[in-house]
Amino acid sequence: MKKFTLLFLSLLAAFSANASIAVCGIDPDDNGHFNCPYIKSGSITWNETNRTLTLDNAVVEHSSETPYDYVYPIRVTENATIIIHGECKLSTTGFVALSLDGYNSKSVTIQGDGTLDISSSLRGIFLVCTRLTIKDITLQDAYGIMNNGDGVLCALTFDNVKADIQGGVYRIGEGITFKNCAITYPGDAYIAHDQYEDADYGYYIAYGDEDFADYIIISRASNIKGDVNGDGEVNIADVNAVINVILGDGSNTFADVNKDGEINIADVNVIINIILGGETPQDNHEYVDLGLPSGTLWATMNIGANTPEEYGSYFAWGETETKDNYNWSNNKWLNLIDGTYIELTKYCTDSEYGTVDGKTELDPEDDAAYVNWGPSWRMPTKEQFQELRSNCRRKWTTQNGVKGYLLTANNGNTLFFPAGGYRWGSTIDNAGSYGYYWSRTLDSSDPVFAYCVSYSDFLMFQVDEHIRNYGLAVRPVRASH
Repeated sequence: MKKFTLLFLSLLAAFSANASIAVCGIDPDDNGHFNCPYIKSGSITWNETNRTLTLDNAVVEHSSETPYDYVYPIRVTENATIIIHGECKLSTTGFVALSLDGYNSKSVTIQGDGTLDISSSLRGIFLVCTRLTIKDITLQDAYGIMNNGDGVLCALTFDNVKADIQGGVYRIGEGITFKNCAITYPGDAYIAHDQYEDADYGYYIAYGDEDFADYIIISRASNIKGDVNGDGEVNIADVNAVINVILGDGSNTFADVNKDGEINIADVNVIINIILGGETPQDNHEYVDLGLPSGTLWATMNIGANTPEEYGSYFAWGETETKDNYNWSNNKWLNLIDGTYIELTKYCTDSEYGTVDGKTELDPEDDAAYVNWGPSWRMPTKEQFQELRSNCRRKWTTQNGVKGYLLTANNGNTLFFPAGGYRWGSTIDNAGSYGYYWSRTLDSSDPVFAYCVSYSDFLMFQVDEHIRNYGLAVRPVRASH
């Protein structure tokens, strides 16, 4: 094994500051703001009540007379959530850009809809006694992620993350986990364990003959079946990626193309069939036959999800792409004029709101299921939701740790709808408490609204209406066998 240089620092020095949250050594004021000259643009705020540090297009450029002064652009020593909005950057001429450390085990989550760009003289993200989850963001870390000490009480989870990490990941005592994402460079990367003599340095990302991988690319799960390397295409490179895993030269959760729990030659055959045109990626999403009178087949998961329990993507009604912010100003077909007047530019049945076109169902080009999954799929109609509700037993439950509704058909087959809430602005609201799913049917009596299904632990999976510019989940249907 090729050993990499380990830097041993004084834990006493690392724990010297008293504040649980600090920006360049400066504590937040009573209003949660930081009077810090190193914040060059954007904002950073701390909410003590919900222990949330929010970076909104924040750029912090810190300089230090010595690289070892233990003053970091951001330091967190308690349980906390760090929210990343927009393009955020932490840079320092000192030792660490983002320090997450505590006396005892802490849990920190970095999440959001933005990009976090980190650079320092020696280390990007520094963990001590911290279990860190990095979720949903795009991460650019020029100096890597490491733990100080012997690695205990330290774990790292990447969840739906896109990342370039140029300094590697190592000394993670309790392990490294990937959810909805995977290492796609180096192609033979895997998680290794480093135990040298009597010292246990924990887990690190390696390649080849246990060499330390000092440059790593992490890609999000692709919605395209067979796209193992996450480049948006299905080709021979994906075949090679699966073969590498079969030969033991890598670890990539995307390589289980046929979702049978194993990675073997059957997955290679699926990719080859896709390349040769015998199978189209869009037409291979899983579905279930509930024995419904119409013969409608329901997808087992949402658009953008990889398991039935994942929330997946959120769409405004009549839009086919996700976005960072859901509001009046960026809706494709619905505008708010002078703050009071709603104008509809398509799907209008009332002249008070615009020119009447009489359309009461989404055209295929405006149907998120049709555009994202292919011509065999559509968003359900209001009537298909009503049929589903009338022909299935419904139960609010928890499946694999996720709350939602389980529908059981007379033939015994089931369908799970996770309670993913909705999106308005840049946030996800009511996740875990409520679920909302668009139909493709307009509310013709009030065309600002479209039909959906909504539910919670006290709402019995009912057909409802929702204003069109909110972001809701989509569960596609197929017409028949």
